[in-house]
Amino acid sequence: MAATAPSTLPARIPLWRTTLSMFTNPQAVFQSQLTAVPAPLCLLVSGLAFALFYLQTGLDLGKRDLPGIAHALDLGALGFAVGTLGVGLLAVGGWVLARPFGGSQPLGWAVRAFGLAYSPALLYALLGLCANLLLGWNTSLAFGVTGVLWALGPMLVAIREMAGQRTGVAVFIATICGAFTLAGWALIVR
Repeated sequence: MAATAPSTLPARIPLWRTTLSMFTNPQAVFQSQLTAVPAPLCLLVSGLAFALFYLQTGLDLGKRDLPGIAHALDLGALGFAVGTLGVGLLAVGGWVLARPFGGSQPLGWAVRAFGLAYSPALLYALLGLCANLLLGWNTSLAFGVTGVLWALGPMLVAIREMAGQRTGVAVFIATICGAFTLAGWALIVR
């Protein structure tokens, strides 16, 4: 029998495992697992994170007798759009800003990395929605914003990779990206 050449493709790892790995070691995910996850699935992670975050915001506003459940669902749908299209555009912006500093990652890599960077936000949003529905708490600030802030860690790792390992540049770009994310949420839900 002839020996077969080893496969050069990364092994398929379940998306849930990749998502949880973003908490503990995003660098390892970006180096070994990122190319195995299709970009639409990565943006699905960020889309769901923002959908649940915005839904929590709508539920919180509804407790103050403002718009109601229809508005909360509308905000959830808008959050999904922000989490997919907005994060995709944010990835393009981060990639463009990091490009002059020597990174060699392609644009598709940046979109995948930014999408998966919101894995912590997805977990926080799930926990927050449970606390909102089961305990009646207002959770969009405690869980939603906290989740978005947790996403800055993996995003910083990704930007540092795109900026040729320049930490100062990565911190600056991640700060801009985080500010856009939170400012956009504040403007949308005010």
